[in-house]
Amino acid sequence: MLDVLVVGGGISGGSAAIYTSQGGLKTAVVDSRKSQIKQVSKLINYPGVKEITGSDLLENIKEQAIASGADWYEGAVESVDQNDEGYSVILTDGKTLTAKYVVIATNLQTSLLEKLGFELAVNEKVPSGKIKKVMGIDRDGTTKLPNLYITSLLAGLSSQSVIAAGHGASIGISIVSKETGKTYMWHDT
Repeated sequence: MLDVLVVGGGISGGSAAIYTSQGGLKTAVVDSRKSQIKQVSKLINYPGVKEITGSDLLENIKEQAIASGADWYEGAVESVDQNDEGYSVILTDGKTLTAKYVVIATNLQTSLLEKLGFELAVNEKVPSGKIKKVMGIDRDGTTKLPNLYITSLLAGLSSQSVIAAGHGASIGISIVSKETGKTYMWHDT
C-alpha cells in the first residue's frame, strides 16, 4: 500500500510527489502524459528559469520526483474508490493501486471527481472557459473526503505554471506534516 498516490503527472502533481517522497512517504504518480504545459514551446514566466519548454520542465519534474523516491507510472486512471484503508485506484490497464492519501492533479479527467460526488463549474480564472474547478473545496486543496486533495486549476486557482508548482508543493508539505505529526520543513543541502 502506498502512502500517497498522485493522479496527474503535470507540474502540480509532480511537485506534490517531490515533496511527499522527500518527506519519506511511499509515493507514486499516475501520468497520462497529456499535461497541457507540453504544448508550450517557450516558457519564460517561471521564476529562476530563464527559458524552458513545457516538455523539458515536465521531464525535469519527473526526474526530480523519481530521484526523491517516487514511483512513476504511465497510464490513465479508470476510477478512484474510497475504502476503509484509504483509496483504491484502478488504472485503465486493470492495475489497482491503494493509498492512504490521494492527490487529484489532473485538469482533464474530471469524470473521476464527478464519480466521487464533487460538483464542477467552469474555472473563471481560465479565459478559454475549458477548464473546470471543484465547488466547495478549500484553497489548501482539502476536500470533504478524508485524505483526498485537489490541486491547482481544479482548486480554482489561476492558470500559471508557478502557481501550479507551488500549490502541489504546499499540498505535499501538508500531507507529510499530517502524516508525521510535525511541521515538515525541507531545505536544500
